[in-house]
Amino acid sequence: MTDIVEIHVTCPSLLDAREIAGKLLDEKLAACCNIPVKEIDSRYWWKAKRERQDEWRLQVKTRADLFEACAALIRDAHPYETPAIFGFKVDFVDAATRSWIEQSCRPA
Repeated sequence: MTDIVEIHVTCPSLLDAREIAGKLLDEKLAACCNIPVKEIDSRYWWKAKRERQDEWRLQVKTRADLFEACAALIRDAHPYETPAIFGFKVDFVDAATRSWIEQSCRPA
């Protein structure tokens, strides 16, 4: 049984999130990308300085074996020096959804 993951990464603009999502889909690294319609008010430390940025969250549904390829594409396409890329193993997924994700992404 294939493990499914959801990847979360924040982007500085809606356009950046859409462009990265398009690249992931074009490369068949993801079955689906979601961009919730509301900005995130992010506050964080970067290079010993406290920062604030409006960001957009990109959520990616894919197979676990494609995580590293997705992360590499995101890093290459992302405008941040170090985008925060998190992958979460999905503990429960129904059979139809698992099958859709497996069939939508590039072959293993």
